[in-house]
Amino acid sequence: MSNKFSFFFCFLLLSPSFILGQNRLEMALKEFEQAPELRYASIGFAAIDIDKNELIASRNPEQSLITASTMKAITTSTTLALLGANHRFATYLEYDGYIKDGVLHGNLYFKGTGDPCLGSPYMEDIPSLDDLANEFCEAVRKAGIQKITGLIIGDGSYYDNSIMVPTWQWMDMGNHYGAGVSGLNLHDNLFYMRFQLSASQSRGPKFLGCEPEVPGLEVINELETGKPRSGDQSYIYTAPYHPQAWIRGSLPQGSKKFRVKGAAPNPELFAAHWLWRSLNAQGIRCLRQPVTHRNYKMAEKRRRFHTHYSPPLAQIIQHVNEASRNLYCESFLKTLGKKFKQEASTEAGIGVLMDFWQKRGVSTKGFFMQDGSGLSARNGVPAKTMAQIMRKVYIDQKSFPNFYNLLAVAGKTGTFKYLGRKTALEENLHGKGGSMNRVRSYTGYIKSRSGRRIAFSIIVNNYNCASWTIRKKLEKVLLAMAEYNQ
Repeated sequence: MSNKFSFFFCFLLLSPSFILGQNRLEMALKEFEQAPELRYASIGFAAIDIDKNELIASRNPEQSLITASTMKAITTSTTLALLGANHRFATYLEYDGYIKDGVLHGNLYFKGTGDPCLGSPYMEDIPSLDDLANEFCEAVRKAGIQKITGLIIGDGSYYDNSIMVPTWQWMDMGNHYGAGVSGLNLHDNLFYMRFQLSASQSRGPKFLGCEPEVPGLEVINELETGKPRSGDQSYIYTAPYHPQAWIRGSLPQGSKKFRVKGAAPNPELFAAHWLWRSLNAQGIRCLRQPVTHRNYKMAEKRRRFHTHYSPPLAQIIQHVNEASRNLYCESFLKTLGKKFKQEASTEAGIGVLMDFWQKRGVSTKGFFMQDGSGLSARNGVPAKTMAQIMRKVYIDQKSFPNFYNLLAVAGKTGTFKYLGRKTALEENLHGKGGSMNRVRSYTGYIKSRSGRRIAFSIIVNNYNCASWTIRKKLEKVLLAMAEYNQ
């Protein structure tokens, strides 16, 4: 090596810009963990070079922490590998008895196999509730049925009867993001409580009704009126299959109508009632009120006359990872349990998922899984475990086809739309975020300025600041990974 070249090389190594580039990530991590707002927090971080399988930076990488919704990245990737990108959920119309002169002397069955997005108000390019009503009513007419003497039966028996995860919090269960999952789901098991806001803070908002209608539900309105522009500060409290729902908290002072999103406590009856109303509205007379598989002995011999299919699984997974739908991931877990253990329960699905990753060399020590969505505060995953899973997903395109592109993209899509805009993160970060009370997390992939591909996970529990503040602090760490140039 010539003296001139040696001098140039040494100068490059010692130059401030190179040193800064080398240490930017460590500096960002040090600043992050020393922030006063994180003095009592628990932090887990792991960043792995995908190509070299090297841990390039970490903080408490083996400490098990509450993940929030980054758990969905594990659930969706596993489901993609085991069920396949083209898997579709089916929903059936069936009947027992016989048809004569346009009259069904028997029962009509609305049977699901866990489709989480049937009639979803959020997913694009799928039939709306009105479209579904037209489809199902037309199918009934084509079957020669103009009148039904029996029952409309919502059949959700494809899954077990435990629609809620036992470790979910009471304050989550009645709200839209805490909707339970059944073998028969409709409209994300979501309904709207409609209110007339009050012009005076001395009076509470007036309850106007539910949309779509929730059969048999008594709403106990304990809402107060908050300050103008104070937003939705309400919570709905109910329990699985319970006939009452309490709504507490406040809605803003005003003169307009207001909607609060709730979770249907009886998904099968919610769906059956919707079908019953749709049939009657289109002139197909149903003489008896709808019921469900839980309170009616169903006939074993039935005739299936219509099948509705969901979009391909890959499309559903992309929606989940971009919009963070809890119910969908709970459906995925139960489907895994049904397919591979012949038991459509959350516990069976977790067993399938754990077996899957253990066989791929991932240690599940410290990996505590209670649900598929991350809503349970009893979930716990080490950051290193999550980063290792993300790396294995990335390098095995045969098992996990296109998963990278099914994640949210920084600055572009989903919950990452406003993350890292006009920075090195934009389009170079693909991942999943998570948040709940005092929990914030990110996991996924970053392409660094030097071309490194990094699989990472960062989890923070028990921070002491506003949600937007912790997000900004975490964004600095993510940006340092994007600018990593070693």
